[in-house]
Amino acid sequence: MSNHWDGKLWYAYGTSMTSIKQGKYVPIVEELSGMKVVNLGIPGGCLTPDGYGKGNVKRAVMNMDDGKGKADLITLEVLPNEGATVGNIYDTDDGSFCGCFNQCIRYLQENTKAQIVVIIMIGGNDHDPGEPNNSRGIPQFEFAEIIERVARLNGVPVINVFCESGLGYGRVKAREYQLDNIHLNELGGKNMGKFVWSKLKDIPAWETNI
Repeated sequence: MSNHWDGKLWYAYGTSMTSIKQGKYVPIVEELSGMKVVNLGIPGGCLTPDGYGKGNVKRAVMNMDDGKGKADLITLEVLPNEGATVGNIYDTDDGSFCGCFNQCIRYLQENTKAQIVVIIMIGGNDHDPGEPNNSRGIPQFEFAEIIERVARLNGVPVINVFCESGLGYGRVKAREYQLDNIHLNELGGKNMGKFVWSKLKDIPAWETNI
């Protein structure tokens, strides 16, 4: 089967889990796909104003100054670092996660001709994914489900690393695949990159003419 992503331009947004310094899965996907990546992941990044990065990923996404208008693929990796205010999946406000996430997806759809793909990242290995988050009051698993629902509301393909990659709590709490409480080592990145590519290879590029 031919690889329709070979030679395409990929813009990658997200947290440290995607970033040049710590995004161990990105070079694996780049190699397997043959794409050229513009890595715009931000360590400590988030969409929400009450999150760790004070909305820095949202600001990066919602402007056209970085050349994303030429992108064939735009991925938006989310879950770590977001604030306490989750909101409703239909929200479009500036304060809640759902509101900011809806804004980002719709901005990319309105302003680019790229295929948009959401990557739901793994959570930390230092607490059970079923335990409520101290600030949000819901487990990480429920937060991952909300992220997927917002993406699907907007018709965006989802690569659910949190739920499907094999890097679940029972495996990662031993830290064989991670450097700390969340960031991947080379082996963890290899496994995650192979999983992301296994999904991405079956997502079609967005056609812009007949």
